[in-house]
Amino acid sequence: MSKRQVLVPLVTPLDAHANVCRHSVQQLVRACGPLVDGFIPCLTSGEGWNLSVAQWTDMLRYTLEFAGHTHRVVVGIELPTTEEVIERAELAGELGAREIIVTSPFAEGISQEHILAHYQAIHSRAPLDLLIYNESALSGNEKSFDTLLEIARLERVTGLKDSPSQARTQAQIARIRQEGVDYFIGWEHDLAGELLSDGNIVSLANLEPALCRVACLGPQPEVAAIVARLNETFCLDEDDWYAHVKRELAARGVLRSSLTTQEQGAHEHAALEHFSREYAR
Repeated sequence: MSKRQVLVPLVTPLDAHANVCRHSVQQLVRACGPLVDGFIPCLTSGEGWNLSVAQWTDMLRYTLEFAGHTHRVVVGIELPTTEEVIERAELAGELGAREIIVTSPFAEGISQEHILAHYQAIHSRAPLDLLIYNESALSGNEKSFDTLLEIARLERVTGLKDSPSQARTQAQIARIRQEGVDYFIGWEHDLAGELLSDGNIVSLANLEPALCRVACLGPQPEVAAIVARLNETFCLDEDDWYAHVKRELAARGVLRSSLTTQEQGAHEHAALEHFSREYAR
């Protein structure tokens, strides 16, 4: 098995004006850096589906800047359609990214053939290494195991962040790895459990990178119990888990603000209403 890696799906720090806070990105990368192998900006923990192009661009730029040449950077692209993903992948390449990680198209009831065609099109038109993100909460669909194998056979597919709705077996993981693809655990509740993997990509790594590193070493009931406790403490199973992670990082002084993109929208709406009332006077 290859060297196990911890890749951090970074939260996206925003300032009071909803711009990406460069200082906070620097602090977060520095806090995690000695204990991890790389960073994934703009994935789901980074509210990637809800970032503006400017926010997405700045988050990638700052991550590349502070990760330097010592850490791997894989940028998340969470957009509804194949064409939008390809367009964003082109921008990623222009900004200096070498790897991307993408979901399926956003559509409930989508066919497995459509999902496979999505990845084939991205692979053929975007000359970057490609990681698969298997999930269902954002895209509204999930890849079958056979579809995962088909995608894994594409030449530049290098890894899979797996957050399946049904428990994965070790035999399935071994089969994926036979295609030359690294398998990354995507759920906190699988850390330090029975599954052997090539590492993990979990939100908890923003807060506890050392624990996520230790969890790579295989089954450890004591470590799994600690993870379970932290999972509950930081509400990592909630729909707005990233907001709880941001609040904790702000409390620790790593981030200057815990503002989320949803709160940003609420603030902008309130400001617009206030302006409208003032203008009407």
